[in-house]
Amino acid sequence: MVPRLMLALGVIVWAVIMVLLTRRRRPVQPERLPLASADPVAEVLADARPVSRFAGEQLDVNDLRWMVSVEELELTDEGGCNTVVGLDDTVSSYAEVYDDGFADALSDQPGIEAVDHADREVVLVRSLLSLPDVQAAAIRALLAINADPQVPRERPMPAAAMNDLADSVAGIMAGHGFVGRLRMSPEHDQSYFDAHDRHGPSFYRLCAQDRLVQIIGLRSGIGYHNSDGTIVNVRVRFTIEVVEVAAIGAAGSSEPDGCQVVAGERILSAAYDPVPAKVESIEHMLVRKALPLCDSTTSRAAIVDRWVTGLPWHVPDMLSWQAADIAARWGFRKHARDLLKHTPGRHKQAAEVAARHHL
Repeated sequence: MVPRLMLALGVIVWAVIMVLLTRRRRPVQPERLPLASADPVAEVLADARPVSRFAGEQLDVNDLRWMVSVEELELTDEGGCNTVVGLDDTVSSYAEVYDDGFADALSDQPGIEAVDHADREVVLVRSLLSLPDVQAAAIRALLAINADPQVPRERPMPAAAMNDLADSVAGIMAGHGFVGRLRMSPEHDQSYFDAHDRHGPSFYRLCAQDRLVQIIGLRSGIGYHNSDGTIVNVRVRFTIEVVEVAAIGAAGSSEPDGCQVVAGERILSAAYDPVPAKVESIEHMLVRKALPLCDSTTSRAAIVDRWVTGLPWHVPDMLSWQAADIAARWGFRKHARDLLKHTPGRHKQAAEVAARHHL
């Protein structure tokens, strides 16, 4: 009995000694310096003029207060880091933190002694600065690599480059009857597009008998712009519109088909996924996607048939009551009535169309 008791006491004493030794070996958390100012982060944000990596995206520098966070880290044996800097996913709007060199930029900040970029969203830091001052330093580092990125930025293509691209495919477009550039009337120009859409050159084909014009546009030209001025991975989006003709008149010598077309109401439209801004890619999209749609919508009758064929489940291009309004205006009264029968949840609009055209 006594030997067992002595053994148990020995184990307890050994455990207590090990705990004391472990506590003795644990590094003492260093005392941080006082705040450099009342609000170090506010001082950084006051002078910030960042540029988004992505075209059309708006940045609010005040969001950096939560995008870049800091926490106390208990000292360990690994590097003596005492601060965790957290990076929210949304910092990708400012920089690609790994490839643009966030860790190096943070190391260059005054008061930052060591940096370990442990993970894309976690950076370990050794510093005696106050936590708000470390946060301010991290935000300064992010803004520094935003101003001098290593990764190309996504930006719209210059107008001159888009015009050059259009010139390179003009012969292909002309071979399919798209021989001119369209001048939109002021009341309809750009009114149906997303505000962030980047417009580009377009070609048109006139269907004079039915006073329709088909437009193929090269829209939203986007590329990755390097600091040396080169642009890579350029892509454009194909759009198709069929528009009623508001006016056809004599044109100057610059018009290849000898007439000037002013567009009126847009009847239908389609947009396709972006393709590389290369002649062969554009021609492939033209033949595979654009021409089949254009060739099936060369007349008012063909367009109305396209709408009615989708009944009762679906009317392509627009709402059924809108299609009925156009069909009735064009004289396709039976088709208009068929379209009005399939206007779920739009009874008011359908009634207005029926009354307007006496259907």
